[in-house]
Amino acid sequence: MKKRQIKRFFLTVPVVLGLSLVACGASGNVAGDDWRTSGVVAGSGTITHDGQSDVLVSFIDEYGDNLSTITIGEEDQDTAEETDPAMNLEDYVGLWEYQGENRWLRIHDDSTWEFVNDQDDVIESGTLWVEENGITLHFDGSGDTLQLDFTVSGDLMDLTNGGSLFPVEAIQSSVPYFTRNGLEMNAEVELGTFLLANGASSYSGEGNGYRRSDCYWEVTKKADDIHDGIRDLHFDAICYIPESAISTAANGTVVVSSELYDAYTGMWLTAGSTFNNSSRGDNYYLHTVSWRGNSYLIEFTYSTDWNFQVGDWGAVLTKSYSVYMPADYDGLVFAAQAEPDTYQESARKMQLDSIFPEACVLDLDTLEPYSSLYFSLCD
Repeated sequence: MKKRQIKRFFLTVPVVLGLSLVACGASGNVAGDDWRTSGVVAGSGTITHDGQSDVLVSFIDEYGDNLSTITIGEEDQDTAEETDPAMNLEDYVGLWEYQGENRWLRIHDDSTWEFVNDQDDVIESGTLWVEENGITLHFDGSGDTLQLDFTVSGDLMDLTNGGSLFPVEAIQSSVPYFTRNGLEMNAEVELGTFLLANGASSYSGEGNGYRRSDCYWEVTKKADDIHDGIRDLHFDAICYIPESAISTAANGTVVVSSELYDAYTGMWLTAGSTFNNSSRGDNYYLHTVSWRGNSYLIEFTYSTDWNFQVGDWGAVLTKSYSVYMPADYDGLVFAAQAEPDTYQESARKMQLDSIFPEACVLDLDTLEPYSSLYFSLCD
């Protein structure tokens, strides 16, 4: 930021005026007391520029002739001295993300600092001092130092290691949520591919009791088009339930669970009434995923279709999804989830849309995230 210098002039002006009239009588007037007196007047004073307007000062001799004139005022902008303000400690206080390193630099107003990881665990710490071009970190213990230069774009450059840091509001790992938490994709979906896997579970009612049974999932893309910056994705998620899971059920009740998630943040794209606010029509759910400074608007709808006694299967559930998302977004995940061990936990899980809407998958109560199947839908 450039500052315009405004100079204030403090001018002491001795003035000597020779006047032709001589005071007489006992009027009590004293030369120099005010403007009505006669005689030789000698005086001095201070003229202060108020910064609001120019001040014109003229020097006139005893005959009324102008000796010289000066102007007290603001210098021309083009000729005024321009300076850049020095950076102070408060300009660096806050959180800085070390790009590509999955670590953050937190600077405090007492000149201390620490490097932290994505769990906010302290990795290194020390003190710092502000230099002309940036800051120098002093590492506790080792005594090493690291110079970070401040750039015109507002970032910090680590020239020693070829890295850069930029200011952020909060810690957000550069490693996607599913990856750093070991939630592996069991399969990648391609158009027309038939995928068969077990490990998810279903419930069959037996009087007042419930028991778990394996079921099998298939995910198949029906269409995947990009137009006008929007990705238009349609797919079926099909659950095959063995006859043994429902043949002894008192009323044939079967419960299976599946949801959509964002792989980068782990956010559950909740199909709840609170998020049923899309302009596309009824039963469209709208969510915004924020990741690494970008926001992605995800809209989806789905329908379900149950069929019983299909070939060797006791029941087949088909969930047909239509999803609309930005063309550059690739984090959509379909999860076929295992059911809890008890009826009470299962009943609570059915209320999660009002208890933990948009929560991260590992934070969802009664869910067994490491027993679920995850299908990447954007590969």
